[in-house]
Amino acid sequence: ELQGQGRVLVRPSGTEPLIRVMLEGPQKAQLQALAQAIAEVIKTEQG
Repeated sequence: ELQGQGRVLVRPSGTEPLIRVMLEGPQKAQLQALAQAIAEVIKTEQG
């Protein structure tokens, strides 16, 4: 979705019981929507 103009990193925190979702790119609205979609998938998969 970022078409080579950004990056996405999803990883477990090393110090807290949570998953970090980090995004970089030129369009803030697109990044927010993508972060929300990723967070929903993570929540669904965790149960």
